[in-house]
Amino acid sequence: MARKTRKEQHVTTAENEISQQKTYRVGAYVRLSAVDRKQKGDSIETQKAIIAAFVEDSHDLELTDIYIDDGVSGQIFQRPAFTQMITDMESGKIDCCITKDLSRLGRNAIDAGYYIEKFFPSKNIRFIAITDDYDSADPNSSGVMLSMKNILNEINATEIGVKISQTKQMNIRKGLFVGRMAPYGYFKSKENHHMLVPDSYAASIVLRMFEMAADGIAVSDIVAWLNGIGILPPKRYYFSKGMVSEKEANGHIHWNKSGIYAILKNRVYCGDMVQGKGNTKSYVITARPKSDWIIVMGTHEAIVSRELFDKVQQRWVGNKTIQPKRKPSPILLDNGRPSKHIRESKNIFLRKVFCGHCGYTMRRFRNSKTKHRFRCVTRNLYHKDDCIMVSIGEDTLKDILLNELNKQATVLGGVQAIGLQTTHDKKPSKSEILKLQSEIDRNTRFLQSLYENLSQGDITSDEYKALKADYESKITLLKGQEKKLRDDGLNNAATVAEKSKTLSKLNEVQKISDLTAETLDRLVKKITVYEDQRVEIHFAFTDKIIQIETKEMTAI
Repeated sequence: MARKTRKEQHVTTAENEISQQKTYRVGAYVRLSAVDRKQKGDSIETQKAIIAAFVEDSHDLELTDIYIDDGVSGQIFQRPAFTQMITDMESGKIDCCITKDLSRLGRNAIDAGYYIEKFFPSKNIRFIAITDDYDSADPNSSGVMLSMKNILNEINATEIGVKISQTKQMNIRKGLFVGRMAPYGYFKSKENHHMLVPDSYAASIVLRMFEMAADGIAVSDIVAWLNGIGILPPKRYYFSKGMVSEKEANGHIHWNKSGIYAILKNRVYCGDMVQGKGNTKSYVITARPKSDWIIVMGTHEAIVSRELFDKVQQRWVGNKTIQPKRKPSPILLDNGRPSKHIRESKNIFLRKVFCGHCGYTMRRFRNSKTKHRFRCVTRNLYHKDDCIMVSIGEDTLKDILLNELNKQATVLGGVQAIGLQTTHDKKPSKSEILKLQSEIDRNTRFLQSLYENLSQGDITSDEYKALKADYESKITLLKGQEKKLRDDGLNNAATVAEKSKTLSKLNEVQKISDLTAETLDRLVKKITVYEDQRVEIHFAFTDKIIQIETKEMTAI
């Protein structure tokens, strides 16, 4: 009976201590770099939602402020919002910092380690990284694991990239091929992917091109010959060999002059490796001057002799004259006649409208002083049998898009709203989590009291071992249940944030009354036009492809 009374006293003590625990004033720190924008689940809204849900489910936390660094790298710590948060810590406004994960605080191991291991403890600041299960107030959080994760974050951000770049540069200087795809006419060797070996079929086509060019045949005639006898252009040829996807090959159904020029000027075909033509920094590629290109001679089997290659080059290299500055070309009407005193309007559908039959981009023509049409010109550029007459008015296209944008936004907005409400309804109850926390604390205190009971002779050694194992098992089970509820709550919060963001965007779409190039870039991936009065729209906010029929397209 005495033991029961002791347990009842422990329950009361545990519940009282929960109510008397210190409440931490939380500063939520949210960071998103340009690179992180590509990672699903790392948006500003999602991070805020996860932290807010975590705070709401914790009885000892209170959200005081949110600090947001948007578009700032984790490699540096001189960030506006981060600096303000440090100031607020020093002034006593907040005494707890919470991030979604360790990488949000920073990807520089030394600086991140300084704040977590030195600065925060010196200011009595509690630090929590939610998805990494780190809490500085929890003695079970591993400092070693934290340091390892910080180091790995920094490696991911810098060292791996540097090593890859160094290895690539070393291979380039050795004359090893480092490109993704071998040039047309070659394969990558199966034994060594850095070595090029001739593809007998494509190599014969390349050799014939050089021979024709050396004999004085115009590039336009070489293009006509290749297309006339049905030679597949490079991307289509790669697709036929299973080397690229259909999506990559789409729209590349004909040879063109720029492709021929690129082949005829490429030293790779006489056995030399020319690489290092561009620099990549922050995902932007800039061209290097030719004097900085890395050229290694005789690295692989040549398709054409050096004499033949040099003969072809004489047609262009050193024979160019400076052309006088030309006047702007007159704007052409749909009938091919030049128009006078007409300023061309901006094409908001640039690289968006494609022919559904040949896959090529449709061109925009003026068919009156204020009206434009999009036409497929494949049959004009190549052969009349290569495609069919496909055309659509720009105003018709605008009307279709505005109507469908509004319609899709309305339908999807309703679906999102229902989904959002359903997600809200699935949110775990805060009382369930508090109940589990209370149970964990209660059993922990019972476990801690067992040794005292053993030393006072209230229980035997065998009873102590059995009860200890029983309480430890209960605590492990309860902690697992609590973690699952917390994780469900965090996932729920992230889903709600993403759905709310989507719903907000769809509401904005419904308000659009006029189309701009920026709007189309944001909302439309591709528009495909067919001869049989069909238009397919590939929207950016849904995987569904919308098909519309319009009688207007019969008027070519």
